[in-house]
Amino acid sequence: MLKVFRRPAEATFGRIRDRLHPNRQCPICDWTGYAFSKGGAPNKSRFDCRCPNCGAVERHRLAFMVAEKLDGLDYSDVLHVAPEKELSNYLRSKATNYLSIDLYSQAMARMDITALELPDQSQSLIWISHVLEHVENDAAAIAEMSRVLRPGGTVIAQVPIWRQSTYEDFSITDPNDRLEHFYQTDHVRLYGIDVVDRFCSRGFEAEVHRAQDFGPERLVRHGLSFVSTNEVFRFRKAA
Repeated sequence: MLKVFRRPAEATFGRIRDRLHPNRQCPICDWTGYAFSKGGAPNKSRFDCRCPNCGAVERHRLAFMVAEKLDGLDYSDVLHVAPEKELSNYLRSKATNYLSIDLYSQAMARMDITALELPDQSQSLIWISHVLEHVENDAAAIAEMSRVLRPGGTVIAQVPIWRQSTYEDFSITDPNDRLEHFYQTDHVRLYGIDVVDRFCSRGFEAEVHRAQDFGPERLVRHGLSFVSTNEVFRFRKAA
């Protein structure tokens, strides 16, 4: 005779309760819920991605958490390049003086990252996320950031990392070809982890902070990881 073993009612209730308990939390706005919303670019669309309250995706939440744990960040004069609305209020709240710049979107000033209209050594912190992959002359951008940073200042940078070595080909200009090679029509390269070398060659000291550093529980609860956005770079100018 077949015996049927039934799970005790208390254990069954516990499993249901655990599944129903909100297990996602946005560290930026403190929203909690059962899952993040669907988000991402059309060719990178994914579930459990975007905070339904503030709109932050994985890279925003990761950068926020990295910045919160770092010692020695000087927020007295903050330059926010291509400001993300998901983080602009946070940086404004931390900064004594805050300036956002962009060439194409809404910001406080229209300015080119490769030719900053700012005095030498005028900034203490530069926040630049997912910008340099759009800039052909990223060496000029890095040089300009070094120029306007004061000694001991920091660049908090993010770029999508897809490989070990950076791949770029400036003969590829057709949007469809760029989509095929660089995964977006307005990208000019696929960065590798060797982006660190590009900054270090300009005299910066580098730190790499990863989503995995927060451990599996916080990584999942705060939704910090996506395949190309698991790194946040801190580049410090020599004092």
